[in-house]
Amino acid sequence: MVGTLSRVRALWGRAWPLPLLPAVYAMIIAAIGDLRPEHVVFAVACPLLAYAGSRSKQFFVDFSPFILVAMGYDAVRYVLRATLSEGRVITCGLRELELALFAVGDGITPQDFSEAHALPFLDVLFAIPYGIFAYVAALYSAYLFFVDRPRMRHYLWAFAIANYLSFVLWVLVPAAPPWYIRAHGCAVDLSVSGNPAGLARVDALFGTDYFHVFYSRASQVFGALPSMHCAYPMIGLITAWRAAGLRTRPLHVVYAVLMFCASVYLDHHWVVDGVLGWGIAAAACWGAGRLLGRPTAGIAPGLARTAPLASRPEAN
Repeated sequence: MVGTLSRVRALWGRAWPLPLLPAVYAMIIAAIGDLRPEHVVFAVACPLLAYAGSRSKQFFVDFSPFILVAMGYDAVRYVLRATLSEGRVITCGLRELELALFAVGDGITPQDFSEAHALPFLDVLFAIPYGIFAYVAALYSAYLFFVDRPRMRHYLWAFAIANYLSFVLWVLVPAAPPWYIRAHGCAVDLSVSGNPAGLARVDALFGTDYFHVFYSRASQVFGALPSMHCAYPMIGLITAWRAAGLRTRPLHVVYAVLMFCASVYLDHHWVVDGVLGWGIAAAACWGAGRLLGRPTAGIAPGLARTAPLASRPEAN
């Protein structure tokens, strides 16, 4: 035990307790009786990864913004419980704005049109980006660790900045998504649980409850503004724009556009939410670039000089 602690201190120095923060957070959550399996997974996986060796420590450090986002997303639910009130939630105001800017008919929003013309093929097509977005972010980050670490840092710090900006907006400007207005009208009911909306059709089609379970565990219902589903692919697109080649750049573009369309078709977001999400993504990429050193060719050059792996222009 003493030898292990000595090795950990030699690897991390005085910062050795930092990887234990998820475990501390899990203990706090357990104390209030809200412990869930993901808390335990992070509490165990983070120190194992951080203390296993120098290479795994490098990955843990580079991957840490994703961990901070996971903890922040979980923690914001408790802030909302303490601050959210019925009078502060925007409901039909966003629908009226949507009609003023993006109506597809008299009193018909794009979400109304999609709901009336839903097709199984489109349900499945748009469920794909919604079903894999978190895995894509994690796996894409792991991929970049091996091929372009500076871009991984740029991507993940932009990811973290964008998410924390969204947390602030959720608290300051809580807003109802389209499915809520469709189901509950303009009245605010803080007891309503998360809803998969159009994704419920996919669960029914395949006889599963994947999306139902996933959205029932959402941090909050009134977080439509901004759409982080739209922001995530845009962060990948912006941070990869110059570094990615002509073979892979279109993949980022298609993913971003597909996610935007899915957010509207599936009744999860207003078009306004998606536009703001893209704006948040752009601001976060700029902020992360400034934080890491002014990015050139899609990476932070100051980090590129110290990265053990050279950037590959054709990397995703």
